[in-house]
Amino acid sequence: MGKLMKKQKVLTLAPKADHSSVYVFHNKKYGTNLYVNAWGADEAYQTFDDCEFTNRSEWTIMLELEQQPS
Repeated sequence: MGKLMKKQKVLTLAPKADHSSVYVFHNKKYGTNLYVNAWGADEAYQTFDDCEFTNRSEWTIMLELEQQPS
């Protein structure tokens, strides 16, 4: 049987969010994007954990910015 990845503890030093933002859970293996609303990174991390994805190393969490550079 293959090795299982340990869950990593993430320490967030960001201030508490005062509005919700769209976070993108991107699966690098399949090119799948899952969009979620969260009030800050801590809530996005908790939502990601709640999803219980089997291969955590295949996923990246990204933040969608409201103002995109032109």
